[in-house]
Amino acid sequence: MTLDLDRATLTDAVAALRRGEVGSEELLDAQLDRIDIFNPSVNAVVAFDVDGARAAARAADAARASGEELGPLGGIPLTIKDTYETEGLVTTAGAPVWADHVPTNDADVVRGLRESDGILYGKTNVPLFAGDHQSYNDVYGLTRNAWDPDRTAGGSSGGAAVAVSCGFSLGEVGSDIGGSIRVPAHFNGVFGLKPSWGAISYRGHMPPAPGDQATTDLSVSGPLGRSIADLELMLDACLRINPLGGAPGAALPEASPVDVASLRVGVWADDPVSPVSAATRNAVTGVAERLDGVGATIDPGIRPATSSGDLHDIYSRLLFAVMGADLPERVRASMVEHRSTLTTALDAGDSATFNDRMMRDNVADHRDWLIAHERRCKVELEWATLFDSVDVMIMPVCQTPAFAHDTERPYVDRTVDVDGVERNYHELLFWAGLATMPQLPSVVIPTGTVDGLPLGIQIVGPRWSDRQLLATADAMCEALDLRFVPPTLVTG
Repeated sequence: MTLDLDRATLTDAVAALRRGEVGSEELLDAQLDRIDIFNPSVNAVVAFDVDGARAAARAADAARASGEELGPLGGIPLTIKDTYETEGLVTTAGAPVWADHVPTNDADVVRGLRESDGILYGKTNVPLFAGDHQSYNDVYGLTRNAWDPDRTAGGSSGGAAVAVSCGFSLGEVGSDIGGSIRVPAHFNGVFGLKPSWGAISYRGHMPPAPGDQATTDLSVSGPLGRSIADLELMLDACLRINPLGGAPGAALPEASPVDVASLRVGVWADDPVSPVSAATRNAVTGVAERLDGVGATIDPGIRPATSSGDLHDIYSRLLFAVMGADLPERVRASMVEHRSTLTTALDAGDSATFNDRMMRDNVADHRDWLIAHERRCKVELEWATLFDSVDVMIMPVCQTPAFAHDTERPYVDRTVDVDGVERNYHELLFWAGLATMPQLPSVVIPTGTVDGLPLGIQIVGPRWSDRQLLATADAMCEALDLRFVPPTLVTG
């Protein structure tokens, strides 16, 4: 096969399929061979429908040979995160209670991929109920980082990001409420988009429970890939099934051409609420300096009017409400008794009690949510005002590059080493929440490596500017020569 799966992008592969340089079945076999060799060391792809995928690949090859025009994905074999229901293929969300759940319908994003002539052959690993910054569970075990198997792949789209980085799948769809697309992209050296909330249908994602139809607050579906063009291609496929029943993609205006020299860029490189490592800070400031060098206007001091501590507080309150709604009733019920303790701790600023309770109680009543939502709406206006002065804001994805696996300690007892200082694990949510809480789009781009591990930054834009944000990120990557670099894969 002429396509180099170490370096090829999704866009490259679709173009090669269209030109007849490779066939869908040939590409599927090459990816499966690659999985046989390298997946045991990372455990990214955990469930398969090879027979169904092979039949679809042969049909795509036959259609192409007869001169039929295939959809935008052109018969490309793909994996998808094991939180999306896939008809006839087990979907567990990492939960033993759903270990035997075989859906009878596809999630909306899966329908979009299939209607675009994507071929789904496997599922990628996640944490239990997609609720951790590391991807491990009692159904499929631990997923390891593509660059260093001793380190985390991130969560909850850890398997998805590793699959893209390793070339098992050249595109993926993750989901994100606390950085679950962005952090794994950052940890594994790939690109990821958290879209504006509401742009892509979330129906068919687990959690909530299989069959639930309501759209939850904060949570989004979004693509991962090896280039901005890959994200654009996957975004269009995901938008085929509109969550509100309107025209596909109607909520997302088309992008205008981007001149990097004319960009106005806000920079948020560090924060006392969640201090970052020197390497992380340097990645952000380094991009800012290079953008300044090609003519962009840099503003290192611009911020929303609400303090960073209050931004994190609002996000945390909303997040607990959503997580409680998403969890199965029998799990949620066991947490109710702790709600008053958590609320009291939040109100009193008691961080010790707050951190101790944050994963034991994710339930808020509707009054709590309404108060937090009103605060959120004011912050949304602050961000809108901020984006009158800058086009985008660049910032860290989280405090550090990928850290060592830490799965034995309970969530509330874990810490993250930030340049020798042990910081609370919950702080991993801070940088993700800055875009999640006000429902803004954010794209992660790789910026290089430090000590053999990838680093990325996130670029945040105004709500509904997803296409413009991608165009801006693409122009930045082109100007600064930032692109996907493959990891050195190991067997075993």
